[in-house]
Amino acid sequence: MKKFILGLAVGLFIGVGGSTAVFIPVVLSERQSNHGRLVGYAEAANSLAGEFGLYDGHATYKRLFSVKTTDVISIETNGVKTVRVIP
Repeated sequence: MKKFILGLAVGLFIGVGGSTAVFIPVVLSERQSNHGRLVGYAEAANSLAGEFGLYDGHATYKRLFSVKTTDVISIETNGVKTVRVIP
């Protein structure tokens, strides 16, 4: 009986340790890739704000993408579509 419990404990320890060794690097790599994507979206939003300006609040808009508290939108004014940024 003691041999069975010892084998079960060792097997459990090896199984959990092996799973953790595989799972943690996968989670960390996903986290880093998402961070890079957010930084890229934020840089794109800042560049678009500098090039096209900020939203003045007068026309209806369609949201293209959002980064944290910044929205990049498309508006149509006098038949011309343009990109604006809502900070």
